[in-house]
Amino acid sequence: MTLKPVLLAGLLLTLNACVAPPAPERPAVRTSQTVPGGTALLGELARVAALPAEQRRRELAELEGERRLDDARRFQLAALLEREDGVEALERSLKILGAFTEADPRAQTLLDLMKRSLKARIELRQQTARAQELQDKLEQIKALEKSLQQRTIPAKTP
Repeated sequence: MTLKPVLLAGLLLTLNACVAPPAPERPAVRTSQTVPGGTALLGELARVAALPAEQRRRELAELEGERRLDDARRFQLAALLEREDGVEALERSLKILGAFTEADPRAQTLLDLMKRSLKARIELRQQTARAQELQDKLEQIKALEKSLQQRTIPAKTP
């Protein structure tokens, strides 16, 4: 009775050794030009948000060096650009997101939210720059007014 399970185990181990090793896994190549699903996009946003600044710069440089980007890589580029401080990077990210055409409803909702967020951030930066410009002009006017007042005060004679 105990001999049968031992023989069966030995036979299975021998047969298992004869099986060819599995082929190394290749990354899935996306042939269609559709936007990844909403969950994948959220995961990418979370991953990019967790990256240190140096790693983001490296990935950004790598993606900018590529000639052709699939939708997943373009979204990754847009997410990396969104983390940059300059208005030009935000505008470029918005342009990349605007190029997406086909997306499932969840992904489209996320893309729309990102577009609105980017537009609001761009507008905020522009308004902040305009407010700073106006503040500088106001300071110049105050300084000019002060210098004019000092010139018009007659000298007192004792």
